Amino acid sequence: MKEGIRLALLYLLIGLGATIIGSLAGFGGGILIKPILDFLGHYDLKTIGFLSASTVFAMAVVSVYTRRRTLKEMRLDHAILLATGSILGGLFGKGIFRTFSHLTWIGMAQTGALIVIFSLVLYYVNHKSKFKQFHIKSRVMVLVIGLVLGLMASFLDIGGGPHNVAILSLLFAFDTKKAGFYSLFIIFFSQLASLISTITAGTVSSMDLSMLLFMVIGGISGGVIGSRLAKFLPIETVEKVFNVTIFLLILLNIYNFIQYMM
Repeated sequence: MKEGIRLALLYLLIGLGATIIGSLAGFGGGILIKPILDFLGHYDLKTIGFLSASTVFAMAVVSVYTRRRTLKEMRLDHAILLATGSILGGLFGKGIFRTFSHLTWIGMAQTGALIVIFSLVLYYVNHKSKFKQFHIKSRVMVLVIGLVLGLMASFLDIGGGPHNVAILSLLFAFDTKKAGFYSLFIIFFSQLASLISTITAGTVSSMDLSMLLFMVIGGISGGVIGSRLAKFLPIETVEKVFNVTIFLLILLNIYNFIQYMM
């Protein structure tokens, strides 16, 4: 009984902490949840993916609703195209994951990809001045960007990520806060597509979802807290949170990668 309570509290705190940071910085929370659950080793990759997607989706719903006034500042055509692309990418990415999920190396491949992506993002956000910023206006390109970001989020089981913020900043010349909100918008639709795909595939019944409710409660609470913090904290503070989180994630994923190799 005591062990069950401790586990429930642990998973509640994981969902809460990950989504506070994820909602604040705009990269979801799955990038924290997946490596932490990998590290704990309580669940297989499919279950980790579903727990992560459910928690991040709950966070995204609350975050977008809490900051709904910001929706008026979005370009409607870009928002619709990014959402459409992220849905298609989310479905495609989840299909790829299901196809290869039985292979022993898939977890190591995901972790290795995260190390590379996070390292590139950390370099970019700290050397922005060296990169030319673009102002993408082509609707086809906006759709493709949504597709790629949705695919990556779904296949890697991270429900978004710092690469969303970096890519949106680079291609649309957004500041960190604006890129973060667009990122949450994409995460909302990509995770919705991912969850629908998993549920309709009929694989949920084989998963141990005893901690799902606690993680979702954490995700909802984290979305509320993170969104409120994002309204008041200056961009410089958000960027510091972003940088520290990415650095720690690189270290954690390196550890997980070594564990996969052993």
